[in-house]
Amino acid sequence: MVKILTFSLLWILPLSAQNDFISAKKCARCHQEIYDEWATSMHAQATSLKDPLFNGMYQWAIQETGGELESKCIVCHSPMSTVFQKISMEEVYNQEGVTCQFCHGTAHIRGFQSAKNMEVNLDTIYSYHPESDNSPHPVANREFFNNSEICLPCHAVMKNPKDVEVCATGSEWQIFNQKTGKICQDCHMPKLNGSFSHRFTGTHQSSLLTNSVEMDLAFDENTREVKITLTNAGAGHAIPTGTPLRMVMLKLVAYDSVGNLLWQNWEINPIQEDKQALFMKIMGDAEGNAPVPPWRATQTMFERRLMPGDPYSISYQLTSEAIYDVEASLWYRFAPTFILAKLKIEEPHFIRPRLMVQKGMKIVH
Repeated sequence: MVKILTFSLLWILPLSAQNDFISAKKCARCHQEIYDEWATSMHAQATSLKDPLFNGMYQWAIQETGGELESKCIVCHSPMSTVFQKISMEEVYNQEGVTCQFCHGTAHIRGFQSAKNMEVNLDTIYSYHPESDNSPHPVANREFFNNSEICLPCHAVMKNPKDVEVCATGSEWQIFNQKTGKICQDCHMPKLNGSFSHRFTGTHQSSLLTNSVEMDLAFDENTREVKITLTNAGAGHAIPTGTPLRMVMLKLVAYDSVGNLLWQNWEINPIQEDKQALFMKIMGDAEGNAPVPPWRATQTMFERRLMPGDPYSISYQLTSEAIYDVEASLWYRFAPTFILAKLKIEEPHFIRPRLMVQKGMKIVH
């Protein structure tokens, strides 16, 4: 079991030079299949040049904090910046996001606060029990490639400049790991033909979302209540997890015998219309304003998320005798619509909510 460290450790910068950087494209000469997987992953798309949501939030944070956060966020989104101590996106190594050489150049891990805790040696390629025969470069074994330790520096915990914890995937996973023994790679890097997949599957792929939550419906004829039970049966952490922008929304609609809409629990914005159908973390500032962006937060104003294996039930009373059918659906968003509008993000990938699970039921009369 990996223990989540809560204290800061000094990261030791190895002696490096610009020409020590090896592009992922060079790795592809021998590892084409792995490169092709990585190139489509969010690790490859993590930079402010390729991820419009990250870029929008990043630029907003830089502007609002007078540049204070310019070097904070990029540490994990373009982690080679920690090796060469340059955060400019004009540097080729920063343009590749979480690139091959950063993870596979990690010789030691000194903590779980950010990529700065990963000590990189650019002279050797590290992996789990590599085959050294005929390798064109030095290789060495590191056991942490076969457990969650390699993921945790960037995915364990993140605090804002006010020392407020805005995400804590590591502690959520640790509880799950103690019960099941499963590691991050089991879901996000499943083995294909004996090798870990480098697609780093996450919420940007619908397949992971649609297998993460189970839904059950029940109707009480006496009280005319519909009970929806949701269970996080597929994730080893909370749903949603990571940045507090992410949100999951339960939608319940009721129809008459010919399909006319008679009732719905919310129409436009569940944050305002039906918070019991909302699963997310909402941050607030010292004056109680909420939601606020993560860097302004001094407190958590609202939090409800689906924890691994813990059922959560919601009930709605449907008083109309004309209701014949109900349909429940669970949806995922990368960010609230007002944030996307503020950042002028129009890509359908970010604008459209993603369906996680859906079930219908006929009401007996």
